[in-house]
Amino acid sequence: MFKGVAALLLWMALFSVAVGQSAGTIKSVDVKGLANIGRTVIDATMRTRVGQPYLKTLIDDDKKAIMDLGYFQAVDVRAQETEAQSWAVTVEVVEFPKIKEVRIVGNTVIPTKAILDVLKSAPSVPIAPDNVFCLRSQKPSSDAIEKLYSEKGFFARVSEFGPLTDAPEVVSLTILELTVNSIKVQGATRTRQSVLDKIIKTRSGQPFNADRWRKDNVALLNTRWFDKVEPVARETDDVSRVDLIIDVTEARTGLFNIGFQMDPRSSFAGMVRFSDTNFRGSGQNYGLDFIQGTQGGGASIDLNYGNPYVDDKGTGINYNLYSRNVYRFSNTFGGSNQSPTDARYFERHTGGSVALTRQLKEDSKFLSTGLRYEQIKTTNLDTTNTTGFIQQDGDLASISAAYVVNRRDLDIDPSRGDWLRMQIEPGWSRITKVGGDTNDPSLIGNHFFVRGDVEYRKYWSPQPPREKLDDPRRVFAFRAHVGTVGGTVPFFEQFFAGGANTIRGYPEDRFWGKNMAILNLEYRHPIQKSFNMIAFVDYGGAWGGFGTVNNYTQSKRAEFKLGYGLGFSFRTPLGPIRLDFGFNQDGGSRTHFMIGTSF
Repeated sequence: MFKGVAALLLWMALFSVAVGQSAGTIKSVDVKGLANIGRTVIDATMRTRVGQPYLKTLIDDDKKAIMDLGYFQAVDVRAQETEAQSWAVTVEVVEFPKIKEVRIVGNTVIPTKAILDVLKSAPSVPIAPDNVFCLRSQKPSSDAIEKLYSEKGFFARVSEFGPLTDAPEVVSLTILELTVNSIKVQGATRTRQSVLDKIIKTRSGQPFNADRWRKDNVALLNTRWFDKVEPVARETDDVSRVDLIIDVTEARTGLFNIGFQMDPRSSFAGMVRFSDTNFRGSGQNYGLDFIQGTQGGGASIDLNYGNPYVDDKGTGINYNLYSRNVYRFSNTFGGSNQSPTDARYFERHTGGSVALTRQLKEDSKFLSTGLRYEQIKTTNLDTTNTTGFIQQDGDLASISAAYVVNRRDLDIDPSRGDWLRMQIEPGWSRITKVGGDTNDPSLIGNHFFVRGDVEYRKYWSPQPPREKLDDPRRVFAFRAHVGTVGGTVPFFEQFFAGGANTIRGYPEDRFWGKNMAILNLEYRHPIQKSFNMIAFVDYGGAWGGFGTVNNYTQSKRAEFKLGYGLGFSFRTPLGPIRLDFGFNQDGGSRTHFMIGTSF
């Protein structure tokens, strides 16, 4: 009973307040100061109506509601009792003027036109000439501008937004773009700062771009000079500036290996190898390889020099001098010997090459050109046999041009993106001696050829994008490689298919020809950060070239072969190592070992 009495008393108190506020009826509502905004906008907003009871609280609410429309600099709503129990309501407003000009201040990376277009299409009332300025448009317009910056990888905020005091028909909008205050690489004790500046494209004083900054960190990791690359952004006293820091741990870039072997068939075999991909922190790479193979044929020597950072425009150059033994039909690693002949013979290629690469304006695109010259001489031939080998001795020269697009998230272990290379290579050969299965006198003399090929790689992961640059990911990797040769081409300049880098499950160079088409599909599953298990399928072949050599049958037309299997890849201080167990459609199998990655 006590609760009922309390409720009744509360109702009576509220009723007395309402009666106290309502002291008559609204007889008129007059609106003054309208120039561009229609009276209907005011009427639709106000709850005070002619004929309704006069309530002071409703008048106050109407004033706030009209002000919240955003069209007015000032709003005053007053009620005056004109006679007993009769009230006249007057609404006086001061409109913002029509906009004659929208002035953008502070933008450097986003064009003014793009920002004006955003203002015109922003929610609520567009900020554009001939429209009345509306305060309700400030926040959605500011949010839309900041989103535009974010989509481009930049950060900005709108600090001042509204009509100018001395020119209210001009709306001024000031943008504060986040800029780079300083850049520091911590832990790079050996790599020179001048080299780091060529790799890192972000500059102090420029607007900070998150996409560009991530690419800079990826570029550092792709050099393989660092085991760890961790970016940090640090705030400064100025909210519009940021300090950028990259914490790195330098890796060992110089290698020296030496080994010897005694073999009953060869009195001496061994190797000496020296390489440094960041010689004395200069970014330049040097290499020396000396190999005396167990199969004989003399030593192979390679001298290499490269500088991928000749200037800050992405120019790179590479030189190579060599005298190499090429062992045809003699790769027996990890499987039965499927060579077409028991005879051992060697192709010695002696020459050199130079290649120049230039990064285009867009940092994912490159142009490269190269020159190559070499002499070829076949040795260790069994003069009692006339088959089982291919001899085409002479000189060779070529010039190549390539266009490369690289949009992978990380070159050394991509999980997203793609890679494309289109290359054309005109060449000249002067064959002075032929023999074996290609003993055709018409091959002797000067000949010209043009070789072209296109290679495309695509990577996709079902997992989210990497948070850290080198986070392991499950990856599907696809590669397509096609090529053709026009003209008279030497045997050793054809396309070859079969082996660790083309169609696994088959011997190296099992198929050859003037045409080639290869498809590779892999699923890479990380076991640990530096250890992957891989399932693969390869399909393709080469055809239309020189004829069969004993049991290495060839075809004039496309006859594609299937290979499949499992593999493992390891990251080691010496570089990535790959071991694949491949099977072919004919029931054979091979084990393939590779220093490096497949693709």
